[in-house]
Amino acid sequence: MSGEVAALARQALRAAEGCARRLRRSHNALGRLFPLAAETLHILDPVAEDAVDAFLKRYEQLVLTIQEELFEAVAALGGEDIRSLARREVTELMARLGVLPAADRFRTVVAIRNRITHVYPDDPDRQARNLNEAYATVPELLTAYESVRRYLERRLPGIES
Repeated sequence: MSGEVAALARQALRAAEGCARRLRRSHNALGRLFPLAAETLHILDPVAEDAVDAFLKRYEQLVLTIQEELFEAVAALGGEDIRSLARREVTELMARLGVLPAADRFRTVVAIRNRITHVYPDDPDRQARNLNEAYATVPELLTAYESVRRYLERRLPGIES
């Protein structure tokens, strides 16, 4: 393993840890609001709106950090060339390598991430459903992160995260 590959993997782990820590904090802070009802979306106070927005951004960031940085680090450390693979194929590879506990569970959080990036102001039911799904799947997302983190830590001697 080259020093450059190891350094990039360590950097990706530090970035992902920050994302995961902030997402956990948002998830814990919003517990009183969830599950959200469509009727309550338009009456959230500004502080709650900002907290929900931060939560959504953090969810999105962690998914993308796992997909774009951690999976790339795993591939580089293992000598896998994933440049020509679709994200779905990379997820399948990560499950086969034992990086993820299950590809289908990670695909679920990716699908939710894709839905929450869209705002549906004229469809509060859909918006509430997407928010509730994201909130409910935070444990799955954090489990995926922890699994990738443990995998990389076993392959990067002397790592501190």
